[in-house]
Amino acid sequence: MLGYESERRLKNFLVAVGDGERDLELARQRLCNIPDFAPHAAFQRIDRDYSLQISSREFANFLRDNGIYHVLDSELHNLIVFFDSNGNQRISFQEFLQIVLPCEDNFLRNRTLDRPSRHVSRYDYLPRDIELALASVIEKEIDLQRRLETLKRELEVQYDYSPYAAFRSVDRYNSGRIDQVNVGSFLRQNGHYASELELLAIVRRIDTDGDACILYSEWAEFVRPAYPAPRPLASTPPRPSSAVRYGSSSPLKSSSPIRPSSAGRSGARYSSPVRPAASISPSRLSPSRKPILRIYDEDELVHGLKDLCNQEQELETAKIALAQKHDFNIRDAFDIFDVPRYG
Repeated sequence: MLGYESERRLKNFLVAVGDGERDLELARQRLCNIPDFAPHAAFQRIDRDYSLQISSREFANFLRDNGIYHVLDSELHNLIVFFDSNGNQRISFQEFLQIVLPCEDNFLRNRTLDRPSRHVSRYDYLPRDIELALASVIEKEIDLQRRLETLKRELEVQYDYSPYAAFRSVDRYNSGRIDQVNVGSFLRQNGHYASELELLAIVRRIDTDGDACILYSEWAEFVRPAYPAPRPLASTPPRPSSAVRYGSSSPLKSSSPIRPSSAGRSGARYSSPVRPAASISPSRLSPSRKPILRIYDEDELVHGLKDLCNQEQELETAKIALAQKHDFNIRDAFDIFDVPRYG
């Protein structure tokens, strides 16, 4: 289970998912309410090379044709990964429909699919209102992605956070899945009273198989950041001199010879704080790598490492507080425990 601060951040994350998905739904409905909008013509407008698949470069060219220059290629790549169902790094027509068609208004969705479509050649453009509405839908997808990435990183730095712990915090009844009831109960316990449409939007955004409930595999994939959080590599501690190794006049050593202090955050899975970056295998840096352990075991391991790091931090804080006492010195502290034995 998560602590208070981690639950608050998780609540903010879920609220942002619901707000972003509802804004997107309104943008999709505005697009589909344009009488001349036809999904196949819009797909041809972006697919300039007639490959029947849309690449991130073609999305970028379409946005720039409509005056949108702030979207990065990596963000468009992540957008494609989110909607790509077969892993070919391209968007097919069926996947494109998931981006532009409304989810809540089935009548509008079917009416849009039934509209006749005109052919769009390589250098043709759609009517201006359709171009702007379609670009708005894609831009809102990117904006939601940016917002969620920021909130994912805020969650990830919490010492008690793991995807499994977050899943269990929402799944209060330990049913192995999350639905609208679980999400609504979790948000109410954290001070946010969501409407039914907002809860539906949250579940719809995370659910990938369309069964109106979220399994742990779907949850873990959704809350995982697109890229590992950058962490500075710790410098190699200096080698102790022979006087420190084999004895010196000082009664205490400056640091433990068997446990060097770590400068990195505990629980990170993708890099080691003492391993040079060049020696890290690319497969370990990939956020979609196949884990060596089972997902549940890996999350428990990460959670245990975070607890260990937290305890080490509390111990270090206690040492600093003791050293700052005006009447504290090492010799007197040693003498407290050095009780002579009398035979």
